[in-house]
Amino acid sequence: MKTKVLVVEDDKLVSYEIKSILDNNGFDVDICDSYSCCIKNLDTFKPELILLDIDLHKKYEGIQIGSYLNSKVNIPFIYITGYTDVETLKRIQTTKPVGYLSKPFREIDIINNIELALYNKKASLDNNKKSEEQPEERKYSKPIKRALEYIDTNINQEIKTDELIRVSGWSKFHFIREFAKEVGMTPYQYIFDEKMKLASSKLKNTYQTVKEIAFDLGYTSNSSFTNAFVKHSGLSPSNFRKKYCR
Repeated sequence: MKTKVLVVEDDKLVSYEIKSILDNNGFDVDICDSYSCCIKNLDTFKPELILLDIDLHKKYEGIQIGSYLNSKVNIPFIYITGYTDVETLKRIQTTKPVGYLSKPFREIDIINNIELALYNKKASLDNNKKSEEQPEERKYSKPIKRALEYIDTNINQEIKTDELIRVSGWSKFHFIREFAKEVGMTPYQYIFDEKMKLASSKLKNTYQTVKEIAFDLGYTSNSSFTNAFVKHSGLSPSNFRKKYCR
């Protein structure tokens, strides 16, 4: 059975170009151009993934859809847009897309982003199934586990220690001491390592630009991401990709 992809785009030339690409790669594709049409298609078409333009007939209408998808349904979505300014990137970051495609895009970028998103969704479902089938081994206390789950869910945003403390329900001193004791490192180091692991995976296995990866991980500039990645790996993101890309 073909994978269902919904394209939400009000520019007919762009939407039909994407549809043609996806049709040729074996996907089942439907198109809509508004918030109401998209919400309706969630029930009628039942997409497994959504390609979502930020601006439809109304400015940022796509971000409103992204916010709805993030809070109400478990369907991964990828933004497509011509915007690259920091303000817009911060705005869409809060809706937790699984990817970001800048216009003009290449066919290989679309297909690789979709395949990665679908693979991650399947892996997540498989892990959930295994968790249900097997009793979970107790490794972390409940407060630390809540903090780790919060980090995992919000890895594409800036994560502050104060927020982790709030999630844990402990005092600041007790949380930091217990986190280091149970996890083996400070909250800051753990978040940093997780972001860099994800960055390394994206550099190796996707065609996303360094700027797109930086945005996906909650960085607001190439320079701050590059400095962090060099600190972690000893290589710039571009040189790391050249060395390890398949």
